[in-house]
Amino acid sequence: MSELVQLERRHEDFPKRNARVIAVSVEGPDDARMSQADFPHLTVLSDERRGLSEAAGLIHPHAAPDGGDADVPTTILVDRRGTVRWLYRSPSVIARLAPDEVLWAVDENIR
Repeated sequence: MSELVQLERRHEDFPKRNARVIAVSVEGPDDARMSQADFPHLTVLSDERRGLSEAAGLIHPHAAPDGGDADVPTTILVDRRGTVRWLYRSPSVIARLAPDEVLWAVDENIR
């Protein structure tokens, strides 16, 4: 959640670059709605059935605090045509990019 807090705080920097933040999580729709309420300037999507997460190879088995599966923190920059321009996959379930790193990636790869 700390990553979402930081991104929410920097939400004004993304539209200036014609970019938006979409957070995808394996949480259920109810939890995603609560997260959306907490982070109104981001778009929060539920991937409860793991279609996107599994297709992208983002599931880290048994990495959640309760021993369940978790998404590997991953940042994917996609241009308007749907082409992936940059991808960062964290080496650790707890490591996240800082907003400045995400904004740098947008500036270097999307413009």
